Amino acid sequence: MGSPDEMMAYSSLSKIDTSQNQRAALSNGVAGNNYPAQDYLYEPSFEPDFPEYDSRDNPFAPTRASPKVDLKTVLGGLVSIVMGANKSEDDASQQQNFTTDISFLGSDKNGDIDVHPSVCVPSAPPLLEASALQYSAYREVLLADPPEWLPDSSAKACLQCNLPFTALTRGRHHCRFCGGIFCKNCSKGRCLLPMKFRIRDPQRVCDACYERLDPLQGLLINYNSNSMQPAKHDVMDWTSTRSWLNMPVGVSMEYEIYKATNTMKKYCQVARLNPEKSIPSSILKGAKGLAILTVAKAGAVLTYKVGTGLVVARRSDGSWSAPSAILSVGLGWGVQIGGELTDFIIVLHDRKAVKAFSSRIHISLGAGLSAAAGPIGRAFEADVRASEKGSGICYTYSCSKGAFVGVSLEGNVVTTRSETNLRFYGDAYLTTTDILFGRVGRPRAAQPLYSALDDLFSRMVC
Repeated sequence: MGSPDEMMAYSSLSKIDTSQNQRAALSNGVAGNNYPAQDYLYEPSFEPDFPEYDSRDNPFAPTRASPKVDLKTVLGGLVSIVMGANKSEDDASQQQNFTTDISFLGSDKNGDIDVHPSVCVPSAPPLLEASALQYSAYREVLLADPPEWLPDSSAKACLQCNLPFTALTRGRHHCRFCGGIFCKNCSKGRCLLPMKFRIRDPQRVCDACYERLDPLQGLLINYNSNSMQPAKHDVMDWTSTRSWLNMPVGVSMEYEIYKATNTMKKYCQVARLNPEKSIPSSILKGAKGLAILTVAKAGAVLTYKVGTGLVVARRSDGSWSAPSAILSVGLGWGVQIGGELTDFIIVLHDRKAVKAFSSRIHISLGAGLSAAAGPIGRAFEADVRASEKGSGICYTYSCSKGAFVGVSLEGNVVTTRSETNLRFYGDAYLTTTDILFGRVGRPRAAQPLYSALDDLFSRMVC
């Protein structure tokens, strides 16, 4: 192969053809292949037939029409090889041009080709990636069967720390997921278990099983927790004996929801029959929350009170928050005697009162007038509640059953039932503030409660 100067000498031989012959040959070639002139490989030009190629030109690009094979074509191909025409950059430019014509392809900030977000991408990870191992492990956990517990006699020491068991300081605890025997310190975790276990409360698990179950708790909370199950007991008429009398202590959030719903339905009946004994609508309209609980009270001069219930807060958009379980214990002193069972509706007048109920514990002080004779009695109280998160004014309306009369000063301590909330929602990290101020959605199991709240606020009149 000659030098570039010798190549230019070959190129000068092509000038013996006239410009008219070049135009005629080009027009004949285009007409014979029925392609537009702009798509033909060579454009008509009066420049030398073999120009110096730069890195952007590709003489071997695919064409719609093949040129006539002659000395110029052959020499042009040889020159492009010698000059090192870069095919890769041209391919990249063709790829970019291609992506602009395809609607489901796009380019990211780095210029890499990416699939448009509207295109469905399979959620399962590829089998050859590292995340596939995690996916397989999660699938194994979700499909796990309940284990057979090891007998207590099979282990004299903790299977994790190997410390021996004792009668008082280090007892035996079974992991509900693997069935092994561990000490208390090695089995502190509480997790929801997969569906095959048919248990909806968080269970004790060992540290190793906790590490396997913890990444799946969000999924299990949404599908397997008690809060996501439909309400089982939603009949509150005379055909259901549990609706006749609310028990002062509820063992589960489901029963607290039932008691609160039953209490509000009875108040709606009172409002329809005797509006003067109902809660004034002016107070209900300004309510920032409601606490509904059943309390047993008994004594003479000095009375003792205990009861459980729930509290809900009203959000800024007018909807109601998820319920939080509460426990109330207290004392009363005054001119009073007897015993009664009272269903309370406590109207939280402002946001400070809601914050008081969102604390772990708060104290209420107030005065009240109470009278009960037979199955129905009335009581009204006003009190101030204080906690580390603030203080607020509350108005209390109640319906009592029993034999009691008196005027007294009342003091109560109200605490959050964290264990009851844990069994209901299944989330060990959930706080009362999260429940009352909007982080938790409305649970499916509390649907009767929300229906009763809507009915109560729509029917109350002055």
